[in-house]
Order: sequence, then structure tokens, then C-alpha cells
Amino acid sequence: MQQGSKDALAKLMQHDALVRRFIGLTAYDTMARRGSKFTPSSAGQLRLGAHLSAELCELGLHSKQDEHGVVITKVPATEGCQSAPGLCLLAHLDTAPDASGCDIRPALVEKYLGQGVELENALTLDEHLSPELASHVGDDLIVTDGRTLLGADDKAGVAVLMELLKSCAADPGFTHGPLTVVFTCDEELGLSCQHLEVESLGCTYAVTLDGGDLGSLDVATFNAAGAVIKVQGRAVHTAVAKGRMVNAVGLCQRFLAELPAQENPECSAGHEGFYHVHNLEAAVDQAKIFMILRDFEREGLLVRQGRVQGICAMLNEQLGYAAFEASIVPQYSNMADVLKAKPRIVELCRQAYGDCGVEVAENWVRGGTDGAILSARGLPCPNVFTGALNCHGPWECLSVQTLHKCEEVCRRLVTLAAAEVNHH
Repeated sequence: MQQGSKDALAKLMQHDALVRRFIGLTAYDTMARRGSKFTPSSAGQLRLGAHLSAELCELGLHSKQDEHGVVITKVPATEGCQSAPGLCLLAHLDTAPDASGCDIRPALVEKYLGQGVELENALTLDEHLSPELASHVGDDLIVTDGRTLLGADDKAGVAVLMELLKSCAADPGFTHGPLTVVFTCDEELGLSCQHLEVESLGCTYAVTLDGGDLGSLDVATFNAAGAVIKVQGRAVHTAVAKGRMVNAVGLCQRFLAELPAQENPECSAGHEGFYHVHNLEAAVDQAKIFMILRDFEREGLLVRQGRVQGICAMLNEQLGYAAFEASIVPQYSNMADVLKAKPRIVELCRQAYGDCGVEVAENWVRGGTDGAILSARGLPCPNVFTGALNCHGPWECLSVQTLHKCEEVCRRLVTLAAAEVNHH
């Protein structure tokens, strides 16, 4: 079993600008904070965004960080490409709240042998936990010391876009159409597009760099809704409770028992949707059940919403009063519908992958992306791989070779988009 080396990583950084860029980004603690009253939810996101914006301005690019922490950089087209459609490229600054992003101590596993990696604190990263590692034998892997996440989700995407912007500013031979690069905040909380005005971007299509393993191209997501079920009980002293008390905790049990037993995240995969109860606040007099509903088909999501409301109605009738009240809020929709209607950006992605020798693996994401939200707003936006694996925890790792392939694909995509005058 191999171990990572900080010295090997330092040596690589001396001649690998992209890796050096990525490691520099991980020094910023940008963990998104659930329940924060601030926008963005953590000061680290503001600090990193300000640093990036200042660097881009020093390069002569027009970059601005707004009051919500979002950094937007617009790059005019090079000579002869002014009539190409505008392309927007996005990545997010925040890291997941599931594990610490403070004081990240990365190391490099040189030429992975396929026999697993022992992290510094003795946690083990192997193919049982991450089957994807089998396809990275021979790669150099950046790993954590086992105490924190790595932050490749999505600082790998940020690193690629920063190097791309540096090329735009410094390399006159790098031709491109009108480009807009956006670094968003609080993506891990589902809030990254909340303060983003699609019209102001002035783009025809977009791509997020926030995907997984080599070759993955996210072209579909769930349709999603959130549900909060308020439960009203009746609190009475336990000494005289018979026939009087209605325990809201018990009412929650009755509601949960009516949900389909096999239609939850633990029992579903592939194109199967689910009901997921992710939080419960309960006392005798009142309770709240927090759920998310997911389905790849729009009609399927409507059926799930109807089922939740139907359970509430049935139980209310049995109890003889309005004990249950369901509030359902749309969250995002399947971007596949938009990408099928406006397929050009997916076609360009496929071509860029092929030109760079990458086999395309079109993916139906069992979740959501910024691309889903932007697509629903009229900006078709698939999601491209960065190489980040096992995200949101201490087993997170990043293949150096895949990170470079992401940069290669991104540059090729920009070049292809610059030649799209006839498709505008």
C-alpha cells in the first residue's frame, strides 16, 4: 500500500503550473456554512474571490467581485472571432460542509500501483471505497492527510479556468470568441445561481467545470423538489393523557410508514427516483418532517408530490382534523430537456473530448448541478469532468493527469466555440 509524499508534491509544483495553482487554492478555507445568515455563507469564499479578481485585473482582464461574492470576468473575442456566440464557463469557490476545508495538507502518490493508499492518519483509500481508482493505475494522485477534504470539488475547476484566463491575457495566439468566466459561491448549499442574472452574462451557452472522473459529461439531472410537512399534535399532561393527547412524534411515524419502503436513496440507483427524509424536528405538540423528492421524469416528480399530499389528506381524514400540512417547493429541473432542444453545446463538448482523445461517458446525475438551474433559465449548460473523486470527505483525491486532460478539453472547447460563427 502506497503513501503520499509532501516532498514529491513540492517537486511537482516547481514545474507544473496547473498543480501549483490548484494547491494554492486549497490554502483558502472556503467551506460553505449551513444556516449562515451571510452571503456568501463563509468569509473564506470572499477572500478567495477577491484574490482571484485582483490577480485577473493585474493581468489586464476586466474582473469584478459583486456584493454576493460572485466573481465575473468578461474577455472580448480575439480578432476575427467577434461574431462567435458567447461562451460562459463556471466553477464554484466553496467546498462542501460535510468535512473540514481548513488547513488542508495535500500529498502526492506517485505512479499509483493499484494496491490502495494509506493516508497520513492511517485511513485507507482503496478500490473497495473508490472503484474508479482501478482506471488510474500509473497516475499521480493528490490526496489528503485524512483529516480534511481536498477541495478538488471544485477548486480543480477554478484552477483550470484561472490558467485559461491567464492564457487569454498572455498568449496572443490563443484564439477565442467572447468569453465570460464565473466563479460562484455556496454551490454546495444549492445557492450559487441565486444572485446570477443569466441575461447579464450575454452568452449563448455555458459549461460548468464541476464533474467527476475522466470522460464524464453530465447531460441530465433529477427534477427536484423540497417538502416540509408540518405536524400538529396535542400536548396534555401524561397523567391524564388517555383519549386526549395526540403525540406529534407518533404522527410522524404514521406518515413515514406510508412512504414506499423501497423508494429511498438507500434502495435506488440508475434512473430510479426517490423520497428522502433528511431531517426531523419533533415534540409532543408539533413536529416538522423535511424531505427531498427526486425523479428524472417531470411527470414522475408530480406523482411523488401528489403522493406526499395524498398521505397528508388520508391521515387528516383518519384523525378528524388537519394534523398534517405539506409545503412543496420546486428546486431544479432536469437539464436534459433543454439540452435536447438546444444541443449545440453538448455537440461541441463531445467534439472537444474526441479531439483530446477522451472517450465520452454521458452521465445522468443523481443530483443537481448549476447547469440544471442555468439550463432552466434558458442557458444550456452541461457539466464537464475535472477528475475529482470521492468528494466531500477525507478520501477525496485528484488525478494529476485527469486534471491536465480537463484543461486540454476546456481549451479545445473554447477554440471550437470560437469557430461557431455559422451556428450563432
